[in-house]
Amino acid sequence: MKLAVNYSEAAAALYRRGQIDVDYFKCPAWPALVDQVRAELPTIVHFPLVAGAPGDDAYDSEIRQSADWNKVERMLATTATRHVNLHLAPEAAWFPAIPVHSVAAADVEHVCERMVRTVEAVVRRFGPERVIVENDYGGTSATPQAACLPETIARVVAETGCGLLLDLSHARLAARNLGTDAQTYMRSLPVHRLEEIHITGVRRFSGHWLAATRRAAAGDPFIERYAGEWLDHLPMTTADWRFLRWATGEWRRGAWRMPWVETFEYGGVSAFFLSVTDERFLAEQVPRLRALALNGQTGADER
Repeated sequence: MKLAVNYSEAAAALYRRGQIDVDYFKCPAWPALVDQVRAELPTIVHFPLVAGAPGDDAYDSEIRQSADWNKVERMLATTATRHVNLHLAPEAAWFPAIPVHSVAAADVEHVCERMVRTVEAVVRRFGPERVIVENDYGGTSATPQAACLPETIARVVAETGCGLLLDLSHARLAARNLGTDAQTYMRSLPVHRLEEIHITGVRRFSGHWLAATRRAAAGDPFIERYAGEWLDHLPMTTADWRFLRWATGEWRRGAWRMPWVETFEYGGVSAFFLSVTDERFLAEQVPRLRALALNGQTGADER
């Protein structure tokens, strides 16, 4: 299994000094950045595409309009990106008649049908083997809870033939929101179609982390929306390592399909990511993730 890490200047500096060993940098779909990064290390692009918008096309959450497929195809052709990824995170505003927390059968059906329609269109363009969907958790009511149900995600995969990008932190947060056990939730996902894994630490977004982001990105509505909430994209904690070891055991014993790559989604290039990126955490935690990818061992728990 390969290892990728979010591109950041801190991660790149550690890589150049030989302090971390990774196979890929993961980048947002920003052409200039991708061209810069892939000159140093093979690059995987993570597209900001969302399923479930009105109409049949995928929605680009960065430009807030339908996907630019020429741009997507160029990036597939010039990077190590294997899949076109879609987020199963439709905006609640796209379903004005559905209460955001509703899991009523008719509401689940409507949300699921819309996401299936989007993914089917992308599958027709690229083939099912080139398309993956990523599970979401809804955040601060930004996504209908119906989209985060494991049975919804399983149905999208089954009806379209695509693969699964399993975000472990999203799954744990979704289980928390739904009031269910995280391991039970994850075992209900279509893990037999697993292609990629995303890994981050999950912490309460308060104290040091909240203060750091407020200093770096004052006025960013994302920060205040998530203040005090549980949030991913932070360094790994003891609980995160323990959960990751459990998940690793699932694919190593054959209960889940083994992903071809695991990606540590800590660090980045936006103001938020820059504010929470600490080179010390990368230097400590990336080698442990490399050991996990190679032999399933991570060493002592992180405090």
